Amino acid sequence: MSKLELLAPAGNEKSFLSALNSGADAIYLGLADFNARGNIENFNDENLKKCVEKAHLFGVKVYLTLNTLVLDNEFENVLSVIKQALEAKVDAFIVQDIGLASFLKETFEDIELHASTQMGVSNLEGAKYLKDIGFSRIVLARETPLYEIKRIKDNLDIELEYFVHGALCVSYSGNCYLCSLSVGASGNRGKCKQFCRLPAVIKNGDLYKEGYLLSTKDICMLPCLKELADAGITSFKIEGRARREGYVAGVVKIYRDAIDNDFSYSEENINALKKLFNRGNFAQGYLKNEEMIYNQTQNHLGVKIGEILSIKKGKRFNEVYVKSTHELKSGDAVKCFVNGKEVESVGLQDVKRIDKNKYCFTTTVDLPEKAELHLIVDRQLEEQMLALKRKLEVKGEFVGRIGERAKLKLSCGEIETYEESEEILECAKSQPLSKEDCKNQIGKLGEDFVLTELNIEIDNIFMAKSQLNKLRRNAVDKLTQKLIQQNEKQKIVEKAIQLNFNENKNIKIKQKNNENNINKKIIYFNSLKIMEKYLNNTDYFVYNPEFYNENEINDYCKKHENIVIYLSLPIMTVSEDVKKFKGLLIQNENLGVVANNYYALELTTPQKTIIGSNMNVANSFAVNFYSKQGYDKIILSKENFDLSTINSFDAQLFQETDIRKTLMHFRHCPFKDNLQSKCECCKYKKETSYKIANRNYLLRRKRTSFCQFELIEDKPTLQSTSFGKVVEIDN
Repeated sequence: MSKLELLAPAGNEKSFLSALNSGADAIYLGLADFNARGNIENFNDENLKKCVEKAHLFGVKVYLTLNTLVLDNEFENVLSVIKQALEAKVDAFIVQDIGLASFLKETFEDIELHASTQMGVSNLEGAKYLKDIGFSRIVLARETPLYEIKRIKDNLDIELEYFVHGALCVSYSGNCYLCSLSVGASGNRGKCKQFCRLPAVIKNGDLYKEGYLLSTKDICMLPCLKELADAGITSFKIEGRARREGYVAGVVKIYRDAIDNDFSYSEENINALKKLFNRGNFAQGYLKNEEMIYNQTQNHLGVKIGEILSIKKGKRFNEVYVKSTHELKSGDAVKCFVNGKEVESVGLQDVKRIDKNKYCFTTTVDLPEKAELHLIVDRQLEEQMLALKRKLEVKGEFVGRIGERAKLKLSCGEIETYEESEEILECAKSQPLSKEDCKNQIGKLGEDFVLTELNIEIDNIFMAKSQLNKLRRNAVDKLTQKLIQQNEKQKIVEKAIQLNFNENKNIKIKQKNNENNINKKIIYFNSLKIMEKYLNNTDYFVYNPEFYNENEINDYCKKHENIVIYLSLPIMTVSEDVKKFKGLLIQNENLGVVANNYYALELTTPQKTIIGSNMNVANSFAVNFYSKQGYDKIILSKENFDLSTINSFDAQLFQETDIRKTLMHFRHCPFKDNLQSKCECCKYKKETSYKIANRNYLLRRKRTSFCQFELIEDKPTLQSTSFGKVVEIDN
């Protein structure tokens, strides 16, 4: 088994240092632009360089997130960000946009690219496609089952990364358009407004449910680490760039200890993680096919520690008497729940212990009596985690001979450095340098090193402390630089410094517009019978069924052998489904596909493939990339972008113009999680609706070897376009 990597988040410099000191093997972060956490502090040119140097000193890698969709007019700016990161010597780039990925690979041959989880890869075919075009690592979709991880690793030599802790998007990553199409705040641009965390209502005939119906539990894979490692995961990723540094420090430390101790952990570790932050008391995600929605609250639950016994109200402050299994301290924070509903939160001050499990604190907040008490900030725990300090062990040798220069050798692992004093040493007349003084001064190696061994050989010499300190500083500086250089795996691309977007022929798109195809049309049907009526009235037919009935599709293809029928493939598939789709394509030469995920590009020829809107083509670089591979029919991203600048090259471009757009894709079952439905008596009905933020949406099921669901607009969006049109005809 290759060395497992623990990958930590950093939203700012404090979190970065917390991750480093707590034992991270690698850290991912973003600059101000082009990363999916645009609403946090992030990094700048100055502290990026400093942090990368610090990381490389300890052999820790740094990955830069460029995991958003990029528009044509932004490529000059994204080039500036890339140059900045290359000069800082980051180790790899996490990328979502296929146009940006092709741009980077064409411009910098040796650049290391990681496929963002927003590319939605969850099977072997998707991983293979991305490896073939230059990705060295796949950040798997959180929906990827264990057997698919094994299948990828058994058949493909590529690094696999998997989220093991933190928040979980309810929609398939990269394919959530709820905020974008509702209020113009695109998650694919780092602007998500988290509508999924708002209260919602589901209606299904006479069934009705209200609550946080799209708010997922946080994941905690601490019990699953060995399974994941055995399956082939090489990097365990912690979510949390928007979280405080105490959270980062604590989660990294707990996972570090588990990995280093044969994946062992305790209930105390789980409780510590819950104190740091948790929604829904954790779940092991789709890996264990658990219920993922926690509809009572969408915020931090903490850990239940007791209850409020009584409240003595005063003119300025209230005295609150509580029973608690946790030793409360000033600086802790608690949250009150009544009947499972969050009521109030309060930071604790003036805490007094009355007896073993009884405490009193004062507050101006009006708290309810008999409320259930949850600890949401454990000050002592976070202080302990933030006090962690990572140091490199150093061995030293000091030689001081009369008539010679003093010599100091420092070594850290296999790296050694030698330094000599400027002065020739003389015999001491009154105060010779003692071994103890020598050890004390040389031992002051700074915050990053600790002296574990020092051999001293000295005559009766005089050496001023200032001279010895200078000798030590010079030796430490040299050792530091050697260690940093040793761990710089990503070379600076020299031409990046001079690269100019408008002049460099390697990165400027060949602008070759075809004749306008505005009159071309793609029609989506969910019924083969309805398709019969339109056989002579469109350019491309797309069958988008709820069930993929093989016999029905085969019969229709044989009946209409002179017409190419395109089958809209689901975003999420496993090996069983891929096998079925391959079989259908082999049996029917006139069957093509609409690719909504990268796995579909491995199933048939480019000529019989339409690049679907879920592939998020948002710039000319992406169009050019697919055109070069022979894909001549591309549906542009459904996001609310101005895509009018995109060049068509050798492909026909389309936009969804009269269609109920799909806003979210669910792997969980809304009927199980919210309406107590069971597979053997499924409560799904086509008229099922959601209401979120006073907007109505419909729920549509798509059935393969498992059920997946789509949240769609309740009525078609009419949109003008300068490209071909994609329309929908429903039964």
